Amino acid sequence: MGRLATKVAKSLLAGEEVMVVGVSDAVVTGSLRQHVANLNSLKHQKRKTNPENSPKYPRVPHMLFKRVVRGMLPKKTSRGREALHRLKAYSEIPEKFDMKTAISFPEFAKRPARSTTLGAICRAFSYKPPA
Repeated sequence: MGRLATKVAKSLLAGEEVMVVGVSDAVVTGSLRQHVANLNSLKHQKRKTNPENSPKYPRVPHMLFKRVVRGMLPKKTSRGREALHRLKAYSEIPEKFDMKTAISFPEFAKRPARSTTLGAICRAFSYKPPA
């Protein structure tokens, strides 16, 4: 997921519109238990001055992917915000999508031994995919 997010962020900063489909199948290195423990510790961090401003992480796979890409874009200028508006991410492949113009990345097809998917991480945090 991270390597894909860097390619997407670079394309967005170059001015391209990017549509990422099948984000719930994105592979994340590490075990599911490790990721759940990390996100639980982040979820329970509270700021001392205002607990409501503590970090919030989305539970839906495509929104979590957009947050990962957002972290790789510039924050001080409007350039990063405009680039993020050019990103469309979908958890599954939509019916209206034309696969003829799709670009696949075969270098990301190799799955490490200790890995999980983004969809499994989101399901661990009570995300229920649509039926």
